[in-house]
Amino acid sequence: MRRSIKYQLTAVFLSLLMVLSGTAMKAEASPEQSSQATGDLQTQITETARGLRLTLDGKDEKILNQPKLLPAGSSLSDWAAFALALSGEKDAYASYEKELKDYVKKQYEQNGSLSDRKATEYHRIILTVLALGEDPKDFGGYDLIKDGTYNYQGDDLGMQGVNGWIFALIALDASGAQVPEDARYTKEQIKDSILKEQNEDGSFGLMPGTSDPDLTSMALQALAPDYDTDLKVQDAADQALGWLSGHMTETGSFESYGAESAESCAQAVIALTALGIDPASDERFTKNGVNLLDGLKRFKRDNGGYAHTVDDSESNFMATEQVLMAQVALQKYENGQGSLYDFTDYKGPSQSGNYAVPVIAATLTIAAGAGVWMIFRKRGKTHA
Repeated sequence: MRRSIKYQLTAVFLSLLMVLSGTAMKAEASPEQSSQATGDLQTQITETARGLRLTLDGKDEKILNQPKLLPAGSSLSDWAAFALALSGEKDAYASYEKELKDYVKKQYEQNGSLSDRKATEYHRIILTVLALGEDPKDFGGYDLIKDGTYNYQGDDLGMQGVNGWIFALIALDASGAQVPEDARYTKEQIKDSILKEQNEDGSFGLMPGTSDPDLTSMALQALAPDYDTDLKVQDAADQALGWLSGHMTETGSFESYGAESAESCAQAVIALTALGIDPASDERFTKNGVNLLDGLKRFKRDNGGYAHTVDDSESNFMATEQVLMAQVALQKYENGQGSLYDFTDYKGPSQSGNYAVPVIAATLTIAAGAGVWMIFRKRGKTHA
């Protein structure tokens, strides 16, 4: 009788664990596989966010309500809002959202669009809007997805080289938008345009024939959602990974434009985690015991921010915001919550710690004979 009850309770326990933890995913890492303990990584995220604030003006206070320093709609400002929102740090998100809506409205009223030559102006703002918990299909009355991706009314999505195609695909997948049949660009056309830009050695560059680790990593980020379902994408991604691995330095970084940079490391981490690859343990990205995360540490400065190059004595705002994004991407990977740009179930900045690690204390008390079992389980959101 006792054994029967014990088996039944065990079955209930296992069922609850399955519900809480969700379906196993390729991108989910077990605790043994995790490159950093969750608590330690959260501490790093908090320190980097603080470093971002200090790098801006030397003050550890909210920065998204300072339009003179960070005007909404600029590249530096939008990516800062994106990174901070996903990190769960407290900041003036409502204020920034209002300023961004005003900027979008002004651009449309004065120019008829955000840009007819730089499609990435749309893509960056789309991702920022998503990070703020808003709908880019109706942001201030404007459909940024339609105007900036599949029905882009500018000269061409590829006017900026492969960058335009890459972030158009990222923005489309991040928003979950459906592309209508009469669209100017289908998702397949956008994806194929990226694949056509790949060099024979597997790399990508801003212009045809050039190779760059940052662009190669960004292309991988865009292609990652289709890796398991599209053989062309899988082959291209594998070649790109091979090129990245071959160009990783002994110090755990990459050389871009003559110098190793924190941004190159950060983009590689975002790419690997999007593909379900642990940047701390994958043999392709470990040289003489040094991995990408080790490489990133070389750029950290005393204020918690990150320098652009190792030789720079002071932290750099752009480098720090990209490292912050990489840390959030790593945290989402370790908790089986998809890529950095996966907004499934996302509701907006939590302002109470990283949204990517909501911890549900699933307390199950089972009385069996003289024993009481208390089980606490972290829950990771399921992602497409």
